[in-house]
Amino acid sequence: MIRRRDLAASFAVLSMAASCLAPAPKPIPRLANAEVTSDFHSYDLRRVGLLPFEGRTIEPGEALELQRSFLSEVERATPYEIVLLNEKDLEMIDSASPHRRGWYDSRTIIELSRRYNLDALMFGTVTEERFFPPQVLSLSVDLVSAETGLVIWTSSVHLDASDPRVRTGLQAYYGTEEDESAWRLALLSPERFSRFAAYQIAAML
Repeated sequence: MIRRRDLAASFAVLSMAASCLAPAPKPIPRLANAEVTSDFHSYDLRRVGLLPFEGRTIEPGEALELQRSFLSEVERATPYEIVLLNEKDLEMIDSASPHRRGWYDSRTIIELSRRYNLDALMFGTVTEERFFPPQVLSLSVDLVSAETGLVIWTSSVHLDASDPRVRTGLQAYYGTEEDESAWRLALLSPERFSRFAAYQIAAML
């Protein structure tokens, strides 16, 4: 007669064997690049304000969706507490808009940071977008110190859904061996495509 303990041990062995036979998750290719200042680790970053994304052709709803995607991905990839800022906050530091001016006004950066008790601000710019197949999305993100008003980290990514490396990345990020519909949906869904772009940049932090 098989004892209950022996039966449990047998199930445990079978479970371990099954897990060994399961395919390993596909690695997600790194498609973004980043530059960081030499003294980046000297900054005590805990609360980071995330401003709405800007761009010459991006619609307000698209900018909000990108901001939410970045909130989720940055919180997952970093220990930072992310504070969502709004259009009024962006208007206050409109002179710091990178796609129009190319620089940040340290006085307004510091003022806004004090208002929300922030250690840094994150600015995102959409430099290219096409939200119909084949989708294209290019983003640039700067992390600006609240203490100095200087850029301490910057990252960019260019995603073209017709690029095999991008499709491989989408498959690894969304797909499973059993169901490929999730990653293929990302080829059609601006929300899912934007989420993958947010992941790529957040992974560089």
